[in-house]
Amino acid sequence: MKKITILLLFICLAFQGHAQEYSRKDLDNQSADYPFIWGAQYYRAPTPAKENWDADMKRFSELGFTDIKFWLQWRWSHLETDKYYFEDLDELMETAAKYELKVTINAIFDVAPVWLYEKYPDAKQIMNSGKIIEPYVVSHRQIGGHPGPCYNHPGALKERKKFFKKAINHLKKHDNLVLWDVWNEPELSFPQRDGKLDELACYCDNCKVKFHGWLEAKYKDLETLNTVWGRNYQNWNQVELPKSTLTFKDFIDWREFHGATMVSEAQWRLKMTKELDPNRISYLHVVPNTTAPFNAVTTCMDDFEIAKDCDVFAATMNNGPYFTPQVISAANGKVCYNVESHINGGSLTMHQAVIDESDLLNDFLPQIGMGIKGFMFWQFRPEILGKEAPNWGVLNIDGSDRVVTKAAEKFGKTIKPHINTLMKSFPKHPEVAIWKSQKNEIFHYSAFGDFNSLTTSINAYSDFLYKHSIAFNYVNSELLNDLSAYKVLIMPSAYYLTGEEANAIDTFVNNGGTLLTEAHLGAYNDDIGRHNFNMPGFGLDKKWGIEEIETSTTYRLKLPTKEEVDLDVVADVKKFLKDFGTTGGKYVPIAMNDGTVLWGALRFAKIKAEGAKGLGGFTKDYPSIISKEIGKGKVWYCGTNIGEGSVKDKSGFYKFLLNILKESKVKSELEANKRDVWVKGLYEKEKLNFMVIRNMDNKDSSVEIKFKGTATGLFSGMQVKSGQNTALPKGFCDLFVIE
Repeated sequence: MKKITILLLFICLAFQGHAQEYSRKDLDNQSADYPFIWGAQYYRAPTPAKENWDADMKRFSELGFTDIKFWLQWRWSHLETDKYYFEDLDELMETAAKYELKVTINAIFDVAPVWLYEKYPDAKQIMNSGKIIEPYVVSHRQIGGHPGPCYNHPGALKERKKFFKKAINHLKKHDNLVLWDVWNEPELSFPQRDGKLDELACYCDNCKVKFHGWLEAKYKDLETLNTVWGRNYQNWNQVELPKSTLTFKDFIDWREFHGATMVSEAQWRLKMTKELDPNRISYLHVVPNTTAPFNAVTTCMDDFEIAKDCDVFAATMNNGPYFTPQVISAANGKVCYNVESHINGGSLTMHQAVIDESDLLNDFLPQIGMGIKGFMFWQFRPEILGKEAPNWGVLNIDGSDRVVTKAAEKFGKTIKPHINTLMKSFPKHPEVAIWKSQKNEIFHYSAFGDFNSLTTSINAYSDFLYKHSIAFNYVNSELLNDLSAYKVLIMPSAYYLTGEEANAIDTFVNNGGTLLTEAHLGAYNDDIGRHNFNMPGFGLDKKWGIEEIETSTTYRLKLPTKEEVDLDVVADVKKFLKDFGTTGGKYVPIAMNDGTVLWGALRFAKIKAEGAKGLGGFTKDYPSIISKEIGKGKVWYCGTNIGEGSVKDKSGFYKFLLNILKESKVKSELEANKRDVWVKGLYEKEKLNFMVIRNMDNKDSSVEIKFKGTATGLFSGMQVKSGQNTALPKGFCDLFVIE
């Protein structure tokens, strides 16, 4: 793992009430040498008002919070080309120091100054439709100037760098500055969040010049580009900006180019903080790419790629099977934080919920169980300006305590004695991986106009693993090259592949791995920009002896006669098929040999595979679900999308997956024996220090866990012993210390 050497001076280590020098040693990515963060966002100019600052930060400290975040906004602090305003931040920093609070400065550039467009009128972003995006106000950027200039405009880039350099050199004098958060929720252009094709940005001349350079660096010569794209350009200047999704490869390149632009923007910001202020931690925080709303087409941020350049990695997120695993997976071993919890979210039309201790535990503790090392609320004092008012506060709008105030105070003070051990304790490496590819994601958008099918498939597997306490990671295309730590690889709706990816999964299987793939694996070939002749593609049909011999869509399946339908199954399945019917539609029932029904969706294929085991089918002639040993490993090939199909009914889907995991010797966390009871252990090397237990059922439940020692719940006081059945009330969640 990559090592980082950096010297860091902390005025106040998390949850310690005195100043001390805190130097960084050579560290492994999973390191106890980073602080545990506990706090809230406070200042997004012009709120809160100055008269509240001292009293708020005093209360902030009394509640046990140790970390406070202030926004550094380009428009607010860069008044004219050579005129800056940092007096408010200086006073805030000094007040924070008075109450021994560690400060994060969050740099906000998507609020461009008015003078920028006076100086560079051509810096504005342009939509696919040709519409120029004029700077405007949104609810979360109340001072205007959103969404900022095109990232590829050289003049605007020069001004951003000039401002950030000035700000870093000015603010680094404050000893209680600990972290630079260089980008808040990176996205290419806020107006395109809905994913409407004609609203995608940016199509300006600067992007065209940069795109041509990017293409030339990738393809080396125009002949290769023409071959892959299927064009006949005579010079690079003729290459058009892709406006349609219908030939896939050009549009995928176009969005990947914008992804590279975003990474480049993040890299210079991170590099500048490290060069000018090397004694502080430098990172950014994303909204994790779960495709809704942030994804590879609209926001264009690659979580995996940008995490490489951060000292630590962070996100805006709440608990669940999608956000936190995405962040942990992208970080690839680096310390991770939730620096923008939206548990207090709301709007003028729908005020924030009443969050009690149980709500807080059920949100924060599972994130700790997955490896998150600290939290910051958005935000401490509720917003009073615009549509986000009067919400998002740990306090009431008048500064008095809410229910969540006391819950947060108890949470922080209960965790406090254990943070040093927590910072040394991490989950074990998962044995299951779910593949997520930027190219495949953009391909699905191109094919469907949205991400619904792909997202539903990926989320179905994530939900299953989460509910069964089975640890998993997401792996991107690059991480496919080293799957040695995993026993099982799941590839949902893996229609679009590169040759390198196909070789990687073939190697994984032949070396002893288990692959579960859905229909039409690698059917579209990124290398040549064409559909492959056979499915699975890239010659895997020949290598594995698995062939899709007849493909269609579930919508085109005709109502078969009684003789054509394979109803030679147990009576319960006969009744099931009779009740639901077998006519065409989004979903199709696959009668499995074990007497269950596995629902597929959207895609359909009959599979020919000599030496394979037919596991289930829609008709008698060929199966649609098979398993086959390949080399030292095994392929479970589904001729339909069973993840998406599980929306219809999950029972067969769950049984099918449990069988695969059992055969692959993948066990639930700490061998917890109950679905919907979430269990996760945190280890210091091989020593179990903590475990999180959460009852996700909507009623009282119980669980039996196998571990060494006795566990005591920090918040409940509950005692749990290995191998004994433990009763869990409805809504229960706790962090247990192992004795």
